[in-house]
Amino acid sequence: TQMRDGFPLGKGPLVMIVMFVVASGFVLGPRDKSDKEILEFWVFAATHYDEYKAREALFEEAHPGVDVRITNFGGTMHDKLLASLLADFGAPDLAEVEITSIGRFLKGRIEHVGFQDLRPRLEAEGWLEKHVQARFAPWSFQGHIFGLPHDLHPVVLLYRDDLFREAGVDLSQVETWDEFVEAGRKVGGDLNGDGRADRYALGLSRRTHGDMFVLLLQRGGGMFDADGDIVIDDPIAADTLEFYRRLFDDGIARDYAGTGGFTEPATFSLMRDGVICSVLSPDWYVGILKKYTSPEMDGKWRAMGLPAWTPGGRRTTTMGGTMVGMTKQCENPDLAWEFMKFSYFDTAALVNRYEQTRIIPPLKEAFANPVFHEPDAFLGEQRLGTLFTELALQLPPRYQNPYWSEAADIFDEVVLNAVDGRVAPNEALEGLARQVEKIMAEDRLSGGL
Repeated sequence: TQMRDGFPLGKGPLVMIVMFVVASGFVLGPRDKSDKEILEFWVFAATHYDEYKAREALFEEAHPGVDVRITNFGGTMHDKLLASLLADFGAPDLAEVEITSIGRFLKGRIEHVGFQDLRPRLEAEGWLEKHVQARFAPWSFQGHIFGLPHDLHPVVLLYRDDLFREAGVDLSQVETWDEFVEAGRKVGGDLNGDGRADRYALGLSRRTHGDMFVLLLQRGGGMFDADGDIVIDDPIAADTLEFYRRLFDDGIARDYAGTGGFTEPATFSLMRDGVICSVLSPDWYVGILKKYTSPEMDGKWRAMGLPAWTPGGRRTTTMGGTMVGMTKQCENPDLAWEFMKFSYFDTAALVNRYEQTRIIPPLKEAFANPVFHEPDAFLGEQRLGTLFTELALQLPPRYQNPYWSEAADIFDEVVLNAVDGRVAPNEALEGLARQVEKIMAEDRLSGGL
């Protein structure tokens, strides 16, 4: 394999990558001597692996002579994939990538990205119009679409309807965040007179950027814009972080327990005990909450669109995500494309995915299936899927940049410092923007961009 001009990490790291790939068990040359045509697919999540593995025989029956091989590498997959793409050998035909990791694969010249541009296929077959198009933004860069979206992950407010009603609040009638704050003052506070708050209207993370960021996305802001330029120092971001800080200062919000955020078992205990009365919930979180709090809390929870920032404004945002991409090392792109559509665009697959994980698909025509409109006993017979599919059409775009990972690392500390009052929100975000710009500029000088 010849070294590319402008390799973003330099010659030394490339040598290390080649050694890593070989040491990881990859070999040069044909991957298998089987008579069948092999389609290799890497994933990182066990639930995804189980779903695709259960259906691979159906694809093989429809495509005689094809052997689909799916491997779940778990948390090491992204490193293995990046190494094999940069070294130009050892990559699978297809691979899933998580939303906070995709930026790592976009560094260097656009023509050197290891994934194929799917825009021509999507446009030729009319798939873009059939999807919630904002969901292509995380997987796109400089006009290229490098992956198909696995999900939408719209966010609702899950709340303890019983506790809000005890406080005289019908939260379903709340339309804006300002109204939510007023409602939060009624439900939360010192309930036993010991001078300390016993109940909070909302759980949020004060140590990571995730919750603040999804609220910023709801407002139309973000870390980067559609052109890849950093916009986290925009006044709308500073205003959002200031609002976020006040939620903690005013006793409306409290931090989750432990270090695991809203999936921490101790956080579920706070929810069961009525200490935390609501949470920002993407589709995938509902099943997790149910696992840890059902059946004892069946019927006590409800879901609603997020309060809007202004009357009539957007009532949702998005949290998390996965794509599937076709690598440039794929030997049969047409076959790989058929498997991508089989896994991501087939209604039967999407219905099964929702039944197992509550994940809402990006394909709009799937929303008509009855499974998305069944009542949910956990939510007092509320039709959660109907709410999610209606909100999905308001999904904000989440624009991508090769330096998202570096920005995210700094962003965590910025949010913590601002919430704790060590620095003003506008100054904190301006400092973040300058640090990221410096990293990008230094990389350009070394030939990385």
